[in-house]
Amino acid sequence: MFTEGKVKSYITERGFGFIAIEGESKDLFFHIKDFPNKSLEPKLGEKLKFRIVEENGKLKADQIVRLDVKIESVMYTPQSRAQANRSHRDRSHAKQKKQSGGLNFINLIVGFVIVGIFSAIFIPLISGIYQRETLRRQSAQATNIVQIADNTKISNTQIFTCDGRKHCSEMHSYEEAVFFINNCPGTLMDGNNDGEPCERQFRR
Repeated sequence: MFTEGKVKSYITERGFGFIAIEGESKDLFFHIKDFPNKSLEPKLGEKLKFRIVEENGKLKADQIVRLDVKIESVMYTPQSRAQANRSHRDRSHAKQKKQSGGLNFINLIVGFVIVGIFSAIFIPLISGIYQRETLRRQSAQATNIVQIADNTKISNTQIFTCDGRKHCSEMHSYEEAVFFINNCPGTLMDGNNDGEPCERQFRR
């Protein structure tokens, strides 16, 4: 059996409202999913015809017929249609914003985790490479110093040459006399053959 009534209230965000039935003190619950045309929202005062059914222990309207739907289709101007579409878009944007807020928080946590992993792995690795490079440079510098020292020694010995001199009186330094007795034949500068030339002259 169908009953008639009028839309008393409707909550767009929740998709439900209540119907006022003449002669009844209590309003009847309805949901938009039970409307034949769900894209066209119910309006206050709109006439409806419906069956009263019980669901989960509560009464509600079912098999709803919109008695004013033809009038509404004529009055449904492009402006009102644009407004309805805008309301739908606003609800969609609000839902997406709420979801994106959760995703942004998750992305932030993931970013912190990635930075932590990078710091734990790559910073010690880079530090080790820097230390090895520093040690290698220090080693190269030390080698260069040794080479310079060796070259200095070689240059010091190369200033002496065997030129026929044999006696201590012809020597200008103890190092020169040592060079001559070790490298030049026929020298007469180590009378006691102890490897120390010109001991008296250079006070050795």
